[in-house]
Amino acid sequence: MLLAALIAFAHRHHRVLLLIWLLGLTLAVWQWQRSPGAPAETELSGASQTPAARVIEILKQDFGLRLGSSAAIVLPAGIPATELLQRLPERFDVVQQLTPVPAPEAGGQKWQLLRLDFAPDLPVVEAQALTPALRTFLQDWGSAQQVPVYLTGNTAFQHDAKVESRRDSRRGESLALLISLVILVLNFGALSAALLPLLMGVSSLIGLNSLVLNLGLSVNPVAQVLTSLVGLALSIDYALFLVSRFREESAQHSPRKALQIALQQAGHTILFSGLIMLCSLAVLLIPDVSLSRTVMLHLLLVIALALFHALVILPLLLLLGARWLNWPAGLSQRIQRVDSTPFWLRFSTHVVDHYRGYFVLSVCLLGLLAWPATRLQLWEPVQGVAPQRAESMQAYEALKADGWGGELLPVVLVAEHTQGVFAPDFLAWLYTLDRQLAALPEVARVQSLVSGAGALAEYQALYQSLNTLGFLGRPPALERLVNASNQRTVLYVFPRDGMALADSRAILQLARREAAAAPYPLYVGGVVARVQDFTHELYRQAPLMLGLILLSVCALLWWQMGTPVLPIKAALMNFLPILGAFGLLVLGFQEGWGQGLGLPDNGAITNIVPLVLFCIVFGLSMDYEVLILSRVSEHYRRCGDVREAVIEGLSRSGSVITGAVLILLGVFLPGVFSSSAQTQEICVGLVVAIVLDATVVRLLLVPSFMLLLGRWNWWPSRPAPVSKPFD
Repeated sequence: MLLAALIAFAHRHHRVLLLIWLLGLTLAVWQWQRSPGAPAETELSGASQTPAARVIEILKQDFGLRLGSSAAIVLPAGIPATELLQRLPERFDVVQQLTPVPAPEAGGQKWQLLRLDFAPDLPVVEAQALTPALRTFLQDWGSAQQVPVYLTGNTAFQHDAKVESRRDSRRGESLALLISLVILVLNFGALSAALLPLLMGVSSLIGLNSLVLNLGLSVNPVAQVLTSLVGLALSIDYALFLVSRFREESAQHSPRKALQIALQQAGHTILFSGLIMLCSLAVLLIPDVSLSRTVMLHLLLVIALALFHALVILPLLLLLGARWLNWPAGLSQRIQRVDSTPFWLRFSTHVVDHYRGYFVLSVCLLGLLAWPATRLQLWEPVQGVAPQRAESMQAYEALKADGWGGELLPVVLVAEHTQGVFAPDFLAWLYTLDRQLAALPEVARVQSLVSGAGALAEYQALYQSLNTLGFLGRPPALERLVNASNQRTVLYVFPRDGMALADSRAILQLARREAAAAPYPLYVGGVVARVQDFTHELYRQAPLMLGLILLSVCALLWWQMGTPVLPIKAALMNFLPILGAFGLLVLGFQEGWGQGLGLPDNGAITNIVPLVLFCIVFGLSMDYEVLILSRVSEHYRRCGDVREAVIEGLSRSGSVITGAVLILLGVFLPGVFSSSAQTQEICVGLVVAIVLDATVVRLLLVPSFMLLLGRWNWWPSRPAPVSKPFD
């Protein structure tokens, strides 16, 4: 009723609505061109009650340091850096300190390393934005010295990742539009009909950019890539569903009547598909992580825009331009649309006649693909977010080969003692902890109050003497390790290889074990530990999130179909392609099977990928599920025969689903070749899940399982007869 009222209102005021849409689109493009810069970026936050979060607070309050707000300058060994150490802080007043890092004990390094710390009150995103200016300054200085100089470190990693994500987004959108145009022309056999879905997709993305700018919403690289791809895919798919049904009904009815029938049938399918997608993504609000919440908000906005364009703007364009849908006539005659209905009719009949065998085959195949997912491991990339060709990663690889691998991302421990950290008993405990950490094979070195070669008694005597004298003229090295009240001290644990997942976990595991048994407060932190906090927070309430998705989706489908059986079946079947995609991700990215195809061997899956992938795929899969079930239920209401309803529903929806799948593949495939491993994982997972869902699940498993259930699909009662289209 609500949809019918909305459509009736749109028809009465179609000229006004189209004028408003065109004006809004024009203003959005004008504003985007005149915008001074990109929207504000999200600073990663959340999970504020963890030890790693406490370390961040202590470093900022007591030591004037901001975790994650640092960079590193790499230049050849032996080059005097005194001038650079003086000039760079003078040029950039937000640079708090620039200090040389001691060379590894092995010696023979080809490079030297300078640590650059920004002022603690400078937001991390602003520190990241300084990367181009810093590189320009360093290149000018290096040219004068005739030596190469590179900028790397956390802020540089993040900046390079953001730059590449914007390139990926623009490149992906362009390729997706081109591929989608070809597929739509072949699907419709007409250029004008093919341009309508593309227009809806472009308009949705322009509208999203306008909302982000005008509402002052923040962005992040993941949100930029995903919203452009998902928004384009959904807008085109929803438009494809409606245009296909409108053209089908136009063969028998007038344009107005055809549009009414299309909106009553395909319109309801689109509406419920969009609502299911919204419910699937809304659970990303639950984790206290700014990254997931920003991604969720952007996706919700673009889905709402896709629904608005499909249910309001597109019907008006179809009504006004119905006679132009086959334009140009000459091209349409050359690209005669092949009627695929006979093929799908034969295919559907074949599947229905052998439904038991196809059911067993489908379940076994999906189970086999999903099995590797039992070995899934997560990791938290920091420098790994930057593309391999970026300056930050090239400099990092040079440092790693030179023996500096873990200097950029140490594990940071903060210990407290109310009686002062120079008390003999505290120093004895700290000495033992220092030696335990240094003994780990994964640790390159430890920097603390007692990390030198001296004996414990020597340190106790030294600090007792200095404490008695009141630390007159405290050296800078000591200020970096002890706060002004002498009640807190910092330990820096440098891993041998910052990219090795097992190394970082081994160090953190020992540190946390010691913290749990320590006689003094000991907080374990650092960039890697902090990102692990976000991983834990993302999945801490996974059962609740999963339950909410299932309940909301089942409730919506029950409301639409009038039976609890089909919604439960649909929800359970949606897990199968997702698990299959997880399994192939494990094989490709975690276990290295994809190296021959150019995929990186990360040894694990990026922390946010499974959660985001599940939410997106669950919603996308429901598009096809709702389309098939709606068609099958529509025919079952007419004939009352399950077999005939499945054959008719599958044959009528097969070509539409094929076109929609090809469009989705065209949208997401460019991301498979992204230089960002994170984007690659998400897009590979989406492509695999879409292919499995549209082939094995929708074409084999769904019809065969419906035949197994028979009339129980519509339990507890037979659905009501098909309602007549409203006038």
